Amino acid sequence: MSTAEPSVRSASPLKQRRLVSESSALGAGTVLAQRYRLEDLLSEGDPIQGRLWRALDTLAGDTPLVIRQVQSSESRQRFQQIWPRLQSLLHPQLPRCGELLESHGSLWTVRDWQEGEAYSLILSQRSERQMVFGAGEVLLLLRQTLPLLAVINGRGLVHGDVNPRNLLRRHSDGLPVLLDFGLVQICGEAPLAGATPGYAPRAQGRSEPCAPWMDLHGLGVTALVLLSGRTPESLIASDGGGWSWPDQLELQPEFRAVLERLLLEDPDRRFADAAQVLAALEPLSMPDSIGPIARADRTVVLAPRAAGRPAPDLPSLRSPADPVPAADPTSMRRSRAEAREQGAEGGLWPVVLALALSAIAGTAIGWYVLSRGASRDTAPSTSRDVVGRSQGMSLPPAEVDERQKLLSRLRALQVDRTWFLKLVDSSLLARFPERGGRLPSDSLEDAPLRRVWNDLAEEWLARIERLPPGMRSRLGQLKETDWRKQRQDLVSQGVNGTVVEQLVSAGARDLLPGDIQGRRPEEPYRQLWYAAAIQSLSEVTIENVTAKPGTATNLSLRVPSGGARLISVIVPAGHDLVLGINGTPLMQMTIFGAQGQVEKQRGPLRVVTLPAAAGSPVQVLVTNEGVSAGLLTLSCRADRAGRPPLPAIDPNPFPDPATGTPSTPAAPNPQPQPGRPPSVQSDGRPSTEAPSSAPRPPGVPMQENDFDLMD
Repeated sequence: MSTAEPSVRSASPLKQRRLVSESSALGAGTVLAQRYRLEDLLSEGDPIQGRLWRALDTLAGDTPLVIRQVQSSESRQRFQQIWPRLQSLLHPQLPRCGELLESHGSLWTVRDWQEGEAYSLILSQRSERQMVFGAGEVLLLLRQTLPLLAVINGRGLVHGDVNPRNLLRRHSDGLPVLLDFGLVQICGEAPLAGATPGYAPRAQGRSEPCAPWMDLHGLGVTALVLLSGRTPESLIASDGGGWSWPDQLELQPEFRAVLERLLLEDPDRRFADAAQVLAALEPLSMPDSIGPIARADRTVVLAPRAAGRPAPDLPSLRSPADPVPAADPTSMRRSRAEAREQGAEGGLWPVVLALALSAIAGTAIGWYVLSRGASRDTAPSTSRDVVGRSQGMSLPPAEVDERQKLLSRLRALQVDRTWFLKLVDSSLLARFPERGGRLPSDSLEDAPLRRVWNDLAEEWLARIERLPPGMRSRLGQLKETDWRKQRQDLVSQGVNGTVVEQLVSAGARDLLPGDIQGRRPEEPYRQLWYAAAIQSLSEVTIENVTAKPGTATNLSLRVPSGGARLISVIVPAGHDLVLGINGTPLMQMTIFGAQGQVEKQRGPLRVVTLPAAAGSPVQVLVTNEGVSAGLLTLSCRADRAGRPPLPAIDPNPFPDPATGTPSTPAAPNPQPQPGRPPSVQSDGRPSTEAPSSAPRPPGVPMQENDFDLMD
């Protein structure tokens, strides 16, 4: 399903008529710049945000695009000023902005089309089923969206209209994408009118200068709306001075505190930027379930089954071990008819006796069926759960609905059901070893265990969904030989086998829970380890760098979200290696020597010096634990052992993206004083500077602890 761009709010009827008359000659089929063919009008728009079109790039195989038509002189001037900044936003969850052109008396902006569903549509669909977003789902959404706002605000821009309608869940990878930059404005300028009511802070309506906290406020309102299923208007307190939290909304106290702070407008208490919010969310543990949940006020209508209509058979997760005996419907109808005839003739006691005998017989049959169908070694079955029938010891309707959705997702993902059930069963038994291998039954006392079983199934499905379809369908049949050839190919390129194992472990971090990470687990978990190995090694590219004596060699590359990059550094014989590595705070590095030995344990990016005994090549494994891709910069130099110290390595040798100017090189260090133990500098040489937390004065070289704090 392709989702169109969120519609731009309409202007006044008079302005709309003027805009339509000015562009009446334009329509579907119009070609701009001999390249972009207009297909569908997505929104009528207004003088501020313009009109949105869906178009095709005829020079790129009819690739779909979104084109904004801007006509008013004020908006044209604003987009001409802001568009270069939008073009510089390089993030996989932000649509790429293309060219800016003038045609047919209008200004046109071109950007990528995104396939997915708006979160407002997902919320509406769930509301029809009396479902809302779970706390884990919203926490994950915040962690995946805040880096986008950090990128936008870092370029001095404010989106101005963050709400569920402008957040899209992309079909290809399930990640959120931020859309509709019609109200984007430069920080410090007056905000534009037209933001979605209820999501923008009151300060934005008072035309206070644009600031990043306004986008964070919109994201906070979005989170509260998704959690509660209610509109912003119904969540605003009656006195208009704050927000009314639904009584049924159950959240971790720490998570609720972060959301409440997102909604604040007090300058002394609100978050200043997205980095502060991410830091506040980092200590929070992810709930067991990251899927939708039923509303607290959900009502379940139990309608009696029509007489004479057979009860439907619902699918079960397992095939029953024994056939379930079925009662003869013909004999049941005949006995009921005879009872009615006797009652009509005035024989009341025979009728009562017949009904009592029927009840006793039905109970005996029910106990027989349950004892035969519920095995102690099988997961709970849903074959006997029929709405309108006496539930007895079978599952309640809510659990039946949950199991049906689970089956549908397994079929949609093409996951082998037998292997998946073993996976969830093993997880449950590992969590409750005191049960001695017994899985929960359909009995009432095992209801909490069934809840845990369902939550584990949801958690594993969320992990499996990250794999491509071809890999998901192979789970349960993967073998050691499926990834061994890839391992040998890397070893033949000079990568030590220990490094390959570390690379696979890094790739398996998103698929396996914490207690299994870092080692090759047993089945059925090993199938996911194999899948991670195949995926990690098929996408790995080895970056080769040669450290030059006395000269810094620089490298810049991007590390994908949840991925890893391997850098092989060639070091001349008899030389020490000085490495300066910079990136995002969520990147970790491990450094291996030529024989696969760990020279530097896994830790944050920093400046290190390796002795000549480490050998060559030195292999650096960098992993990105963030929810978005990040830029990695590396600077290396070879120093001959015993030689006088060389000038310090510039730890950030690449031009500043905002100014385009290179960073200022560090000044040479003073010589160490006799009799005083040296400390380590950023390039690994001794220094006479004592450690200090005070700000670094101008002209003093950057120290290693300074470099660790860099983003």
